Amino acid sequence: MDVVAFLPRPLLSHLKVVLRFDHELIPAVSWAELQSIVAHQGTDIVVADPAATGTIELETLEDLRRRYPSLPVVLYTQLSPGSIKAIVRLARSGVEHVVLSRFDDEPSRFLELLESIPINALGDRMLQELVGPLAALPVTVVRAIDQLFRSPARFKNAHDLAAAAGMNLRTLYRNLEPAGIYSARALVVSARLLRAYAFLQDPGRSIKDVAAKAGYHSPWQLSQQLREVTGKTAEQVRREVTQEALVAMLGEQVRRRRRK
Repeated sequence: MDVVAFLPRPLLSHLKVVLRFDHELIPAVSWAELQSIVAHQGTDIVVADPAATGTIELETLEDLRRRYPSLPVVLYTQLSPGSIKAIVRLARSGVEHVVLSRFDDEPSRFLELLESIPINALGDRMLQELVGPLAALPVTVVRAIDQLFRSPARFKNAHDLAAAAGMNLRTLYRNLEPAGIYSARALVVSARLLRAYAFLQDPGRSIKDVAAKAGYHSPWQLSQQLREVTGKTAEQVRREVTQEALVAMLGEQVRRRRRK
């Protein structure tokens, strides 16, 4: 999980303790840098204090919610009359998670909150789509596939999936095929496309931005993979394809037996 934070020094130091070495923390030094990191780097969660500069500032966080609605935002702040007003106003923009310093930021509790936020809800839907085949797989393979759909950026190809399952690629296929999954590559492609689709729903991202954030070498490569599955370009998928339809199409791709 990549956490981008704009916080006063004491709160940032505490967040480092909360995240330990399990997750990456990317600190921003200004609201402008926070916006730049979100726009151009991989980001799973934003943690910010509306009073990070010493005065309450809400415009950047409201703009992030408008432009990137798929990106979770967590407010981490001191309790004060000003922060309460900020929390109420930002709630209208869709900010759901609030952590108050010295009240509910005990490290294990704070970490539990961050890890419970559904970063990739489409990945969860895909796992439900594949619940039948997954039930027939060894635990190590199920865990690897679960990791794939929850953190697709960590998997570049089918070999990475096999390594996560603790086996070579041939052994992975020997496990997958009896369960009705005929392509480890299709699993990896599906996870990446779901991540790209989530980014496509953000009006603040261009197709070029989406391709880069989802790990594609070019917008053309993203469009080609989407066309293989849906018959549509990335821009058409953005406008015309629902989440449910995409998950169903990807599930069919994963379960389709290829001709030898």
